[in-house]
Amino acid sequence: MIAAACTSVRTFTATSSQGLLYAHEQLHRASRERMPLVAVNVNRSILAPWSLETDLADSMSQRDTGWIQLYCSSTQEVMDSVLCAYRIAETTMLPVLECLEGFLLSRTAEVLDVPSQEAVDAFLPAFHAPADWVLDPERLRSFSALPEARDYAAFQRRGAEVLDGAGSVIAAVAAEFAEHFGRRKAGALELAGNRQATRALVTVGTIGDTTQELLADDGDLLVVRVHAYRPFPAAELASALAGAAEVAVVDRVAPFGSLGPLGGDVRSLGLEQARVVADFVCAAGGTDVTPGTLRWILGATRKVDPQQAGRSVIWVPEGVA
Repeated sequence: MIAAACTSVRTFTATSSQGLLYAHEQLHRASRERMPLVAVNVNRSILAPWSLETDLADSMSQRDTGWIQLYCSSTQEVMDSVLCAYRIAETTMLPVLECLEGFLLSRTAEVLDVPSQEAVDAFLPAFHAPADWVLDPERLRSFSALPEARDYAAFQRRGAEVLDGAGSVIAAVAAEFAEHFGRRKAGALELAGNRQATRALVTVGTIGDTTQELLADDGDLLVVRVHAYRPFPAAELASALAGAAEVAVVDRVAPFGSLGPLGGDVRSLGLEQARVVADFVCAAGGTDVTPGTLRWILGATRKVDPQQAGRSVIWVPEGVA
C-alpha cells in the first residue's frame, strides 16, 4: 500500500485482529511518511484464547501509531465513512483506519443506501498528490533516511500537529457529505438524548446504537458516541459533558494495568463538575450488550464512591442483561 500510494494512486486494504498487529511497524511508517491510505479493520479478538468475536483491542492497541481512527456503528456508516476517509486522508496526507465490529457488522445483512457513481465522483474527485511527494525515477531522492536528532524531533512534532488539526477536516468532510448525499453523517461525535442531562453514557461503535434504546423512557440521559477516536475530540467531548454530574464510559477492550483506552481519555478531560466519572469494561469477545446491560452500568455509576472513581475499571459481570 505504501509503495502504491507513493505513485499517487488510491490504495485500500482490509484486515483484522492478528493481521493488523502483524503490520504494527508499517503502521508507524505509513503515518510518518504521510501516506494517504485507507484501511478497514474488522475488530476481532486477539489470541489467546482464540475467538472471532468482537474485541476492540486490535485497533485500540494501535491508537498511538499516528493514524486517524474512525469507529462505526452500522454498515451504512461503514460505507459512508470509506468515502469520507479518502477525503480526510488526502486533505491531511495521513492514513485512516476505519473500524467495524466483527460479526455484529461484518456478518450481518442491512439495507444500504448506495449512492450512484456520479454522486461519488462529485464528492470524491481524482487524487493528485503533491509533486514533490511522489516517487519519480527522473528525480532521485532518499526517503526515511537517518536525520539529526533535532530534525527527527521536529519531524515528529509536525506529524503530531497535523494529526491534532485533522479534527476540523473530519468535521468539514462530514458536513459536506451530509449536504451532498442528503443523509446524516457523524463527524467526531454523535450526540443523542437530553443535552442538559445530569447523566451521560460515552461509548464507541455499535454500543452507541444500543444506548439509544434507553432514551424513550429516560429523559435525564445524554448518549455520546465517539466516531473519530483519533485525533481524540477532547474539546468537543468536554463541551458535550459539561453539564453531566455522572459520566459512565463503556470500553469494549480489556485494560491491563490501567483504565480502558476510552475511559482513560475521558478522565484526562478533567470534568471537574462531574461527581463521578466511571470506566466500565464489557462485551470483549462478543459478549452481548443489551439495554439491560447499560441500565446496570448507569445504576452502578450512581453507587460509585467519588473518591475511588477513576482509579480502576469496573468489570460488568457476565450475564448482565
